Amino acid sequence: MKHLEYFQQQLDDLKQQGQYRQFKQGISSQPYLQLNGIEMLNLASNDYLGLAANLQLREEFFDLTPLAERQMSASSSRLLTGNFPAYEQLETSMAQVFGRSVLLFNSGYHMNIGILPALADSKTIIIADKLVHASIIDGIRLSNASYVRYRHNDLEHLQQLLVKYQADDNIQRIIVVTESIFSMDGDETDLGALVALKQQFDKVMLYVDEAHAIGVRGERGLGCAEEYQVIDQIDLLVGTFGKALASVGGYLVCHPLIREYLINSMRPLIFSTAQPPICMAWTHFIFQKMQ
Repeated sequence: MKHLEYFQQQLDDLKQQGQYRQFKQGISSQPYLQLNGIEMLNLASNDYLGLAANLQLREEFFDLTPLAERQMSASSSRLLTGNFPAYEQLETSMAQVFGRSVLLFNSGYHMNIGILPALADSKTIIIADKLVHASIIDGIRLSNASYVRYRHNDLEHLQQLLVKYQADDNIQRIIVVTESIFSMDGDETDLGALVALKQQFDKVMLYVDEAHAIGVRGERGLGCAEEYQVIDQIDLLVGTFGKALASVGGYLVCHPLIREYLINSMRPLIFSTAQPPICMAWTHFIFQKMQ
């Protein structure tokens, strides 16, 4: 069939380019794993603290969680009949620690493809670091906003762009997007300097992804924003539970008005079946351990 020939050619091209992907057998988050019959040290996992592989933690969690509370499916979006107590308990605990409102998401990918399209319109411009994660790029492309990229970690280049678009009467909102610790390179944004720059421009909202910092940076593990004492100055502080916190899902720390707006406008949140409540209970358990 002609269509299948096309896709076969695309796969052949990927193989020639060394970009062909396939699932590997026997791979897990364990510290050691078998790959092609060879025992190897696992440095590819996001389980930075080894919590996902910690049997003692899992046993403690199940000892503390009655069978009736081990809900394996929400069977609904949160806005219909899927808003189980486990979600609100986790959001409340995180809000108390971060000092701002918190909203949960099914994954970091859902989070990053949903927030920006909900908040950005045709009078918005998004200015993103050149090396932000693919999920953020997808979120930018799904939005109605224009966007430009600034050179990686180059705040002078960012400042030039901010001066330009702050003066543009057709632009009502500028959203600056970066990661705190970059997923592929492992280098770090100067959040203190970035926040100071943001405060010079009244059109700017700051979006910082802490997926690779939550749980491993800051006195209480709240990320680089805690370490540099700028949590309150970041409009949209996002992160994930699927790395150091050994679970699954994403979160947003923000103003309560933004939280309410997203509940009413963010399509991946509105139209997705919610996380299994047991996953949220496990995340809550790990988050409290982190504190």
